[in-house]
Amino acid sequence: MYYGWLIVAGAFIAQFFVTGFFTYGFPLIVMPVQLEFDVSRTEVMYGITWATALGLVVAPLIGILADKWSIKNLMAIGAVSLGLGLILLSKSESILQFSLLFALFICLSNNLLGPLTGSTVVSRWFSASRGKALGIAAVGTSMGGLIIPYMVDLGIANIGWRDMLFYFGLTVLIILLPYLLLAVRDFPSEKGLVGEPQAAEVINNQTAGEAADGPDLSAREILAIPAFWFIGATLGFLFMSQTGVLTNIGAYMAGEGLADKTKIFIQTLAGMGLIGKLLFGYAADRINLKLGLWAAIVLASIGVAILASQPAFTYMLVAAVFLGLATGGMLPVWGAIIAVVFGMKSYGRVMGAMMPLIALMVMPGPIIGAKLFDIYGNYVNSFYLFIAVLSLAFICLIPLKLKRLD
Repeated sequence: MYYGWLIVAGAFIAQFFVTGFFTYGFPLIVMPVQLEFDVSRTEVMYGITWATALGLVVAPLIGILADKWSIKNLMAIGAVSLGLGLILLSKSESILQFSLLFALFICLSNNLLGPLTGSTVVSRWFSASRGKALGIAAVGTSMGGLIIPYMVDLGIANIGWRDMLFYFGLTVLIILLPYLLLAVRDFPSEKGLVGEPQAAEVINNQTAGEAADGPDLSAREILAIPAFWFIGATLGFLFMSQTGVLTNIGAYMAGEGLADKTKIFIQTLAGMGLIGKLLFGYAADRINLKLGLWAAIVLASIGVAILASQPAFTYMLVAAVFLGLATGGMLPVWGAIIAVVFGMKSYGRVMGAMMPLIALMVMPGPIIGAKLFDIYGNYVNSFYLFIAVLSLAFICLIPLKLKRLD
């Protein structure tokens, strides 16, 4: 077996734990924490808000380090941060302490264990099968979404949220940290390899591994390249629409008298997201990457359009299928496009610079969706707006040329 698949497994496990908790597990501890400290729901949310804001600064710095330092060490620090952060959260004595610990440790681990480092190290080990490898690594986020909430819910019910966080943190330190230290390597050369075996084809008189290095770009040079903005704007609009829909889906379904069906909708979406990552990852190695991203945009648009028609629950599940496939397709295609256009020398810096741009574009989505509901009393206009946003994503991708920089 090619050693690179052990690198994929490392990225998979890392994203399983960090995304599983940050995105899917945290909502389940909101109510217990609120009751414990006798505070408002908004005060409990400060931690995740501060973590998101801190990420705007942290992501570019980690992107620079990912190109200059050991990714294995960065991911190991992320595992320590996640494990230790969860243990410290279990000992917090006030909502302020809880929020500060969450913002610092979980933000750090989310960036050190997420797509920024995972996609970078996986892309170094793969070229001909890069899309497939990125897709399999990204499945870790979907598996985290399917499994971690059940673990958290079961833990809260049986031992309480504090002990649940404590043992969850220990699990991260016992399982994830040793694997990263023992198995992950930054480059194929560390194992006496020259890259993916099947990537020996010649590109511009260079092997794929050599050509994939690309230029060594500074942050200023990256921001001056139009392709950076075309890709960033496309993903920003796409994620903005998806986030806006998903954060409001519970309220939307409650308004349709289907509050008890929300969990089924989300599970369907998460399951199809897993399939989407594998399908799009596989396709990314065989089709034009712009077509792959356009396909994700079209799938998302169909899903949102179905929801805008306020259909019966059966058709809502069809919408969840389209939205899940689109959500799953974004990550592997995004990572593969950056590798093709920018190469590997600047991969981490490009990802690190792009993530704050995307985050800034995503932030208004949930608020806009809720605001339009307050004005019109339903989510129909919100969904139409998100379809328009997806149209902008489609348009922003048109000028992008899939040509590696010199």
